[in-house]
Amino acid sequence: MKEQPIGFLDSGLGGLSVVREVKKILPRENIEYFADKQRQPYGEKSQSELIKFTLQIINFFLKKKIKICVIACNTATAASLKQAKEHFSIPIIGVIKPAVQDAIKKTSSKRIGVIATEFTTKNGAYPKEIKSIAPEIKVFSNFCPEFVSIVEAGKFTAPKTYEVAREYLKPLKDEQIDTLILGCTHYSFLKKIISDIMGPGVILIDPSVSTSLTLKEILIQKGISKEEGKSKENYYTTGLPEKVKKIAKIILSNDNFEIQKVKLEGLEQNI
Repeated sequence: MKEQPIGFLDSGLGGLSVVREVKKILPRENIEYFADKQRQPYGEKSQSELIKFTLQIINFFLKKKIKICVIACNTATAASLKQAKEHFSIPIIGVIKPAVQDAIKKTSSKRIGVIATEFTTKNGAYPKEIKSIAPEIKVFSNFCPEFVSIVEAGKFTAPKTYEVAREYLKPLKDEQIDTLILGCTHYSFLKKIISDIMGPGVILIDPSVSTSLTLKEILIQKGISKEEGKSKENYYTTGLPEKVKKIAKIILSNDNFEIQKVKLEGLEQNI
């Protein structure tokens, strides 16, 4: 079982932020990554659609014999983690709880900000999780609809990105938060801009870092961590493989991999 891969799913390339962190701390693990580009943006979908997409992709992964699945997408975690855990017997983890636990440890003013997609913000997944652990904390949220498309286009530090980020972050700056959760895995790639705008007094919580540490703990605890041999990686997308690869190789600092096309018709039979 140690040799079996870890599955990571996302609407696109944001989940590669989690893969990048996992490759640092678990360099021997085999990886299966799924970018559901054709059905983006997840943040504008209904909960029933998101549950269906998540279950389809995990079923796809089960044919690849994964040992654990990471829903490397805040929107899909908010919408479907509970249902996915009920539906499948393999361990499944999301990105919200690890980030929340990290933020609660680090805030001193008890004023936490969250930036996320429209679905995650309206669903209230982060405030609910924070309040369930630390009800005294004040949570301020804002959704950032353009961030996902900016990252998917690889415009991590473009002048227009700074302009958009200033607008999204202003309400949170005005609330004088001391901790900011990047509540979408895509936003990890905008950390430099977000940090510049928020200033040194605000701690950024990156779910990709928190989640990779949680994943490591679970693998060790279950005795299924791969400690020998080289890592094998497979990448899949419902979008255009060449477009996905162009940005993925920048994110992963590597171009020694292929992206395989998965047709939606085949995926939709996976329920």
